[in-house]
Amino acid sequence: MRVIHAPTAQAFAKEAADHIGALLLDNPRAALALPSGATPLGLYAELARRARTGSVRLEEARIFSLDEYCGVAPEDPRSFAHYFRRHLVGPLGLLDDQIDVLNGAAADAGVECARFERAIAAQSGLDLCVLGLGANGHIAFNEPGSPFDLRTHVAALAEATRARLKAHGWEASRIPTHGLTLGIGNVLEARRILLLVAGRGKEAAAASLYRGVEDESWPVTGLLRHAHVTVIDAGVPEAPP
Repeated sequence: MRVIHAPTAQAFAKEAADHIGALLLDNPRAALALPSGATPLGLYAELARRARTGSVRLEEARIFSLDEYCGVAPEDPRSFAHYFRRHLVGPLGLLDDQIDVLNGAAADAGVECARFERAIAAQSGLDLCVLGLGANGHIAFNEPGSPFDLRTHVAALAEATRARLKAHGWEASRIPTHGLTLGIGNVLEARRILLLVAGRGKEAAAASLYRGVEDESWPVTGLLRHAHVTVIDAGVPEAPP
């Protein structure tokens, strides 16, 4: 595991964009799984800047989401599908069919999970999985206690995760109880993993990884099973969502 300490938000975004840019230079048709939320916003803005200058090219890349809220339709502004359209499709000039996002409003969640797995398999797997880190150690929606071999599934959201949504302005009655997510087993199948650590309250979760001991109560420690993990640790607060 390689750990890069980024002293500023700008350095954090640059390091992450450099990592993705190098991958795309080597493999323009790479398949990437990318996160939503506040942590990667600087990264996406930097990628958009580089795309405008031609220093990063994503015309042939294929992008997958990590997760989505159950019961939230793709057109809902709270959905990760909407987030991807706002922060990736438009700014990076991507085509809609370059991005595959889990459908939280699917009539059958199990069928949707199976479809998503087939779509990734059709790209010969993920070349890179980019992850954010939750304060309780979750990666994607793999909450504490998630088995490390779990595949794409419906996950119950931890109370801490739901409380964070309430703090960000969600109406209590509309806060999802579950999400669709890639499992840790899927993450570990990616050829490379990039973990982004930023925001207050992540210290204990990051420390659990740096201790080097697998512990399902800290899902991020599942990454210790992978041979090619890069961590970019900002040590700076997240931007507002």
